[in-house]
Amino acid sequence: MPSLVLGTAGHIDHGKSSLVKALTGTDPDRLAEEKARGITIELGFARLELPSGREMGVVDVPGHEKFVRQMVAGATGIDVVMLVVAADDGVMPQTLEHLAIIDLLGIDRGVVALAKSDLADADWLELVRDDITELLRGTSIQGAPIIAVSSRTGAGLDELKAALDEVADEAPSRQAALPMRLPVDRVFTIAGAGTVVTGTMWSGTAARDDEIEVYPQGKRGRVRGVQVHSDSVTRASAGQRVAINLAGLDLDDISRGDIVAAPGSLTVTDRIDVRLTYLGVSGQDKPFVSGARVHVHHGTREVLGRVLLMDAEELACGTSVFAQIRLEEPLAPRYGDRFIIRSYSPVYTIGGGLVLDVSPPRRTVLRAHEQELLDALLAHDVPAAALGLLAARATPMSSAQIASLIGVERSLVADALNKASLERLKIGSETYFVTPEALAHVLELAQSELLAFHAQEPKSTGLAAAALKDRVERRMDVKVFDAVLAHPDAAGWLVAESGRVRHAKAAVSALAEENTALEALVPLLRTQDLSPSGAAELANLIGQDPVVVRKALTKLVLDGAVVRLGAEMHFDSAVIEEARRKLTAHLTEHGSATAAELRDMLGVSRKYAIPLLEYFDAQGVTKREGDVRVLKRG
Repeated sequence: MPSLVLGTAGHIDHGKSSLVKALTGTDPDRLAEEKARGITIELGFARLELPSGREMGVVDVPGHEKFVRQMVAGATGIDVVMLVVAADDGVMPQTLEHLAIIDLLGIDRGVVALAKSDLADADWLELVRDDITELLRGTSIQGAPIIAVSSRTGAGLDELKAALDEVADEAPSRQAALPMRLPVDRVFTIAGAGTVVTGTMWSGTAARDDEIEVYPQGKRGRVRGVQVHSDSVTRASAGQRVAINLAGLDLDDISRGDIVAAPGSLTVTDRIDVRLTYLGVSGQDKPFVSGARVHVHHGTREVLGRVLLMDAEELACGTSVFAQIRLEEPLAPRYGDRFIIRSYSPVYTIGGGLVLDVSPPRRTVLRAHEQELLDALLAHDVPAAALGLLAARATPMSSAQIASLIGVERSLVADALNKASLERLKIGSETYFVTPEALAHVLELAQSELLAFHAQEPKSTGLAAAALKDRVERRMDVKVFDAVLAHPDAAGWLVAESGRVRHAKAAVSALAEENTALEALVPLLRTQDLSPSGAAELANLIGQDPVVVRKALTKLVLDGAVVRLGAEMHFDSAVIEEARRKLTAHLTEHGSATAAELRDMLGVSRKYAIPLLEYFDAQGVTKREGDVRVLKRG
């Protein structure tokens, strides 16, 4: 059976923890303060065995209004909810708020436990049951079975377990095929074992020696051991309550709210595009105003952010809209994740929604293709979303990159990309896709920027391809930009040589000057042997502009014709090779030699000797041992 997690919800003192203890035999309140005050403060955990043989992890959440933050952290990891309503009290404020959170999180499998049923007569129970039925109408758990139960007498416990068993059988399983992801709800140390984190596995699996990354800070570690319900296992799977012993990470390296996941599998972001539903505040009809500051709850993490509505200034209660949330601290969400927002102050749950795009551009007015992307993501139309993302980003991307951003398996997007009318760029063994319009735009911009550069620098013969990339699109990878420049559409105007680019119709006089300098420098450096002049003196000797000479020297270095030591010394490569031969022969014959002896052997001054010897050390020809140098063996 798929592994699932059951979570409680409901008002304070409605008997959630007592019911968990009656069902499982485990008291989820583990803190001394919780036992002293008689209320749940932190998340509690237990294991439930159902009649079918299924085992469920249980997360017990606090019911007090001051601890809604902890409630949300626990609720984000559950598959089935047990909403607990005390028969003697009926529906109360946190019953409403917890139900709203459950609804916003999209948890659509649940059972209502009408607790403390021994404290109410049959007529009152029926009235409360009717209230609950009406309350659930229109929510994600509409029609959930309502079971009268008493933790004190045990009445209804078997019926409740049977109802949970039936509902659990209908719940969808977690995403086992996606990379491992575990939002952390507890961190502690165990003597002799080190750092341990616990949480509900949202996707993938975890096994001993798996590499992991802690998001959003990016620290790396390794799985030392895994437990499920306190039992050591070889592998934990999505949907299970898991404890992971981590190697390579200290207690200070990780905290509740972080996500432990497969390395490189998540995108750390400071903004997300979402579908936002605004509930408003109970008893008020105040609209949500774009730009409002809110508390954002995602997984087990809470950060502050501002909600900017798309193409709207305000949002009425009970309505939904596309929005961008600008975060004050980074998150690492995935497409399809649910989130909750609470007002800044005073703090109330006012809405939530669905994460759509985890790395969008900064904007609130949607262009047509951006609207199409968000519509496709909202409709869970993965092929359309893949093509929409490519069009919206307007940059070459691989199927793996697109799948990672959307948070789906690569195979789900690769077929759509291969069938579409797209330009393809081969980079190593990977194929990158780009829309014809985006490719044409990048090439047009590159040509424009290159011409602007030549106008600003008429004596320059070009600039580094990486520098042109930064002028065109700083975020594009260098290898991707190189592939764009290698496209046949650029052949008519672009000339690329030794990592530098120029426009075919520009830099004619500058090229002539540089070629003249190149032709003069090579024989001059060869005649100067191991005592070359500095760049300024070389320019004077050949009668050329020092700026042109320095660029020509750089080209010779890139081509391998010249070896540069420091900023000013340029040696002909053949001269350096002859020096290497003499040095090797001398040390082979004598075994070792001081710097002064090698200086005299090479026939140069100390000014040149020390840089040359350090160069040969760096090249692995020689090594320094005290005051002498010897040949480096092996």
